[in-house]
Parts: sequence; C-alpha cells; structure tokens
Amino acid sequence: MSALAEPEVPGEEDPRAVLLASVRAKRGKLEAYLTRTTHRRRTLSNLTVVAGTLAAALTAAPALGGKPVADWLTVTFGLSSPAWRLLCAAAMLCSLTATIATQLVKSRNFDECLSRAQAARAGLEVLEVGLASRSIEYAEAAEEYRGCAEDLSFVDGP
Repeated sequence: MSALAEPEVPGEEDPRAVLLASVRAKRGKLEAYLTRTTHRRRTLSNLTVVAGTLAAALTAAPALGGKPVADWLTVTFGLSSPAWRLLCAAAMLCSLTATIATQLVKSRNFDECLSRAQAARAGLEVLEVGLASRSIEYAEAAEEYRGCAEDLSFVDGP
C-alpha cells in the first residue's frame, strides 16, 4: 500500500497518520540536508576569503618592498631559492584554492538549493500543522506532500 493511498481494508492504519509520519520524516531529512549544505557552503566561502587574502598578502611583500625585502627574507629564513619565488608559488596555490572553492559553490548551485529547501521546509511545516490539526483534507494534503517530495528530489540525492 502506498503511504499516500486511503486504506481499503478496515483496521489498517489511518492514512492521515501515515502521511503525517511521512511529512515528519521528510522534514527530518530536509533539516539534515540544510545543516549539511549550509555548513559546506559556509566552509567553501570562508576558504575563498582566506585563500584570496593570503594570496594577496604573499605577493604584497616582494611587490611593495622590492629586492631588499626579498633578499632579507631569503637570508632570514636561510632559503636556497630567492624568497620571491617561494612567495609567488605559495600565492599561486592560495589563488588556485580560492578559485576552486568559488567554482565549487557555483557549480553545486548551493544558493538555489538552499533557497528551495528553506521554502519547502516552511511548506512542510504548514502541511504538518494542517494534518495534525485536521484543518486540511487528506487528498489536498497528499497532493501537497507529493509536490514537496518532487521539488525536494535533490535532497535525497548523493
């Protein structure tokens, strides 16, 4: 029997209760998705800022101080290569990291998915209250839930 179908056999579980349990389960998955995705997006955004700032800072010393600063860094740290080469290599790695983090945020479409998930969370909450208080008809609630589940197919994905 589908979780959304009316029972045909007396004594079967109340369809409203089954649907309400499905709504609550979907809300639980949605909350976990929102927590996980918000954390990933925030981490990638912070990585972009930190790596971009480090790239700028690493290039600032030789750019602003010139050869005297580069020579001083080489001697101070006992480097076998000129300091400007190491600073530029480190800046390149930081810049590459910032670029990759930025592209991951864009390519995974975090902002749109989070927005859709937050809207669906509100819809599921209203649906749960309507079912629990019996202020919404079963057929209408089932159709609402079906629509939410279809809209949130990305939440159950990998």
